[in-house]
Amino acid sequence: MTSNILDQLIGNFLGFTDRYRRDCVLEPMLRLKLEHTLRVVADSRTITSGMNWPENEVCLAEAIGLFHDIARFPQFQKYRSFNDSKTIDHGDLGFQTLEKEKLLARVDDEERSLILSSVQYHNKRDLPPALTANEEKYLRLIRDADRLDIFFISWDSVQSGQIHDHPEIGLNIDFNGPPTDAVLDQFECEGTIDYRNMKSMADRFVLQLSWMHDLSYDSTKRLVRDRKILEKFIDVLPVKTDRLLNCFEKTAALLETV
Repeated sequence: MTSNILDQLIGNFLGFTDRYRRDCVLEPMLRLKLEHTLRVVADSRTITSGMNWPENEVCLAEAIGLFHDIARFPQFQKYRSFNDSKTIDHGDLGFQTLEKEKLLARVDDEERSLILSSVQYHNKRDLPPALTANEEKYLRLIRDADRLDIFFISWDSVQSGQIHDHPEIGLNIDFNGPPTDAVLDQFECEGTIDYRNMKSMADRFVLQLSWMHDLSYDSTKRLVRDRKILEKFIDVLPVKTDRLLNCFEKTAALLETV
């Protein structure tokens, strides 16, 4: 993808999101998603540049970052929620939105297919089977970049108090509750965290620790370490238990290997 095509896509994206402004202003939860998207675009470039991807591939990675959460705007407008389990899968809706709005009209067929695939599957718990090598490469990249910024949002929303003003950020779970045994069990067994077991903010931090173990690229893991995400998480933990802190120690040991 050329930088000129990427610039056109940025214009398409901003034009689409401007439709959700009221008196030229996005409401707070949609502004959060816009800011998240722009950071994911920047992190997509940082991660891929750290792996020396060629510029055309870096631009394609940025385009995927640009559109990965496009569905959050119509989703929130209709349901007033970002909870996929109670509303609609935002990966699937993102695919549909890109097609319906023809936001990729100037993109060639191969790159368009990679963007659509990455958007549709970026939020799924597991990678879909039978991916091509290119599909898997870009899907793993957007999952890494997306999670990297979610780590930032989780910390920032707590330390700034924003999570109390907008509990939807934390999906309205118990902020001060202890970590759930079932969640800790799954983390310790290196299993996938079952969202249905999550009851507290501590559980959400454990979920994100599990994501750090599931990051695909060493470049992303180094960014987690260099940005001191674990230390920031510990600083704002609403509750600390020995078992919970052991999860942090296990994750820190993993990050030290890259």
